[in-house]
Formats: sequence, C-alpha cells, structure tokens
Amino acid sequence: MRTKRLTASAILLAAGLLVLLAWPAGAATTPLQAESKNGVLVFSSDDGQFKWWLDARINLDGAFFIEDKNSLGDGVQLRRARLAIKTQLWGDWYAESDVDLSGEAVAMKDAFVRYDALFHHTGYVRVGNFKEPFGLEEVTSSRNLIFLERSQGLDAFVPNRKMGLEFGHFAPSYRVAAGMFGPDVSVYETESKDMTWNFTGRATWNGLRTDKSVLHLGAAGSWRQPDFASSAVRFRTRNEYHVNNYKYVDTDNIYGVQRYGMADGEAAYVNRRLRLQGECIGVSVRREAPFQDLSFSGGYVCASFFLTGDSHPYDWQDAEFGKVLPKGRYGAWEIVTRFSSVDMTSHDVHGGRSTATTVGLNWYANVNVHVLADFVMMNNDEDANARGALVGNDDYKCFEFRFLTAF
Repeated sequence: MRTKRLTASAILLAAGLLVLLAWPAGAATTPLQAESKNGVLVFSSDDGQFKWWLDARINLDGAFFIEDKNSLGDGVQLRRARLAIKTQLWGDWYAESDVDLSGEAVAMKDAFVRYDALFHHTGYVRVGNFKEPFGLEEVTSSRNLIFLERSQGLDAFVPNRKMGLEFGHFAPSYRVAAGMFGPDVSVYETESKDMTWNFTGRATWNGLRTDKSVLHLGAAGSWRQPDFASSAVRFRTRNEYHVNNYKYVDTDNIYGVQRYGMADGEAAYVNRRLRLQGECIGVSVRREAPFQDLSFSGGYVCASFFLTGDSHPYDWQDAEFGKVLPKGRYGAWEIVTRFSSVDMTSHDVHGGRSTATTVGLNWYANVNVHVLADFVMMNNDEDANARGALVGNDDYKCFEFRFLTAF
C-alpha cells in the first residue's frame, strides 16, 4: 500500500508540475519558414517559439554466415523504417512521436512531452515513453551508431524504452538524469496485478572537453522489479546481428525474483580522428529462498579512426555522440573494431557465455546517407545454445552490411 501511495503521489506531483509550468498562450496564426539544418528539413517561426521537423530513418541490412556447428540462414532485412514528428511549442515545450514501420505491426518508440525551462533552461522534466537514462551506447541514437548493432555485452540488460517520468539537469561539463519508470508502452492495461515501478539514474562528466577532443566518463544504476509482480525475469541477446533471429545467450525465465539491480560504467575519449569507448555492466538478481542470488555481467571496448579528416561530434547537453558531418566531397571513411563479452551463467542458471570480435568499415557518403560493413567473429560456450534449440560451443563468423538513410 505504501508503494501505491508513493506512486500515486509522484504521478499527481508530475501532473501538477506540468500544469503550473504552463501559462496562457494565444492561438494566433504564426508563419513558419523552411530551411535545411544538417540534412534535416526544419520549419520554424521567426521568433524561435515554434519549430517542427520530421525524423525518418531507413535501415536496409544483409547478413551472410560462415557456419560452424549450426545452420544459420543468410538473408536481407528492413531493419528499421522509422518516422518521427518532433516539435517545439511556445519556446519551452518539446514533444515527440516516433513509430517503427519495419515489422508486421506498427511499434511505438518515443512518445513524450518535455518542459525545457527548469533551472534557467539547464534542466527539464518529461513524461511519456522514452529511453531510460542508462548507458552511453544505449542512449545513442541508432542513426549515429558506428556498428550495425549494439554490443551483446549490454544489449540483454539495458532497460531501453519505458513509460515514465524523468528529471534532468545539464551544464557544459556534466549531466545528471533520473526517473521512475513503469512497463513498456505495449502494456496498456492491467488485470488483477499492479504494474511495478523501477528507478533509474545516470550521471556523466566531460570536464576536459575542447574543440577537438573530449573525455567522457559516466555511471548509471537501476533498481528494478519483475513486471506485474510476476517474480520472473529473462535476459537474452543475439550475437550482434539482427537478420537471423537466434538468441544464443539466453537465461530462460528466472523464477522467484524479488528484485534486481544493474550498475553501468562508461568511458569514451575522442581526439580528432580517433575515438575510444567502453562500458561494463553488472547485474545482481535477488531471489526468494531456497533459490540462490544470481550475478551476470557484460561489456565491450571499441575503437574507431577516420581515414579522412573527420571526427565524431560530442553533444554535451545529451551526453552522447552526434551526427557525423563529412567535410570532404567524397564523404568520410572510418575503420572500426570492437570486442564484447557477456556472461549469463550463475549457479543454477546456465544462460551461456559469449564473446564477439568485430572489424568494420564505414562510409558516410553525406550527412544523410551511410554505408556500414562489419565482419563479426563469434565464440560461444557450451551453454550458449538458445536454451537447447542450437548446438553449443558454436564459433561462427558473419559478414553484415547496412545501407542507412536518415533525413
């Protein structure tokens, strides 16, 4: 009952805050001017009070496997077909609605409203469905990833998008954000059980930032409960591809879970053409007696180097890396490499262990069109067998590519 009262109080407080922050605004007609900003068509008013723009992304992927013990199907895929409408209203309000049309059904991604004038415009509050503040790789937009897929070291554990309430504050050298989050947006109604609430926060620092370099350090944590007090959780991940649906590393349902926590550390360094980045995550699962508590882990390290005179820009307000703006007539060329690992075996849970080594080449033809090519070498242990659906200890290779357009 105490949790219910706290949750209700938090929701009422958020609603009240948004009402208090609003003020009467006229409905007079305001003309909008069109212009292109870094490859995006933006419509804005002369006084800067209103803006709106579309954010569209198309990812066309292909993958070819050099098999070891299991048959893996080569193929192509429409990985993403995203369409978002983003708008700034009355200067201090921002709203976004983002859907993915690549699957058999429409999938809602971001859908939120944000007020940006807290702490003299250095803070915000937002409500809706969006990514929880957790991890550098996870909060980076898919349009700005330097590999086709996020690493298997974190992909299984990070909370991704949830319905929630978040407060944030940023300054030129640091950023902090924290919030309370409920279920996935696809869970839109309850029956006999209450929705559970989770708490997540992230803090980052970039105090050595210059025009040509930046050192980024950060940490995040999340305190979580199983959805709808089901007492069961499950972690699983693909081996850094998406065309094939097999998830080698998989804990299956873990029962008797009271709560679980996640802690993440992140670091990145950019100096002109060079970019280094790494993250590690630890997951602690608390279970009821007689079950033993569990611990899982994962992480990655990666490096990239531009063969052309380009660099990855750093967005200090969002504490993430932004869009590459090629300087040359023939675009920007980048070589990348990554090593990742994930461990989902602990006590009676044998989800498996896996490592992946990736080398790749990226061509940023212009600000809107990218071509990515990765060669991935997998090393799975005996327990990494998709819960018995595959043969374990399968060490295969994969060549994958992506044609990306974002506008």
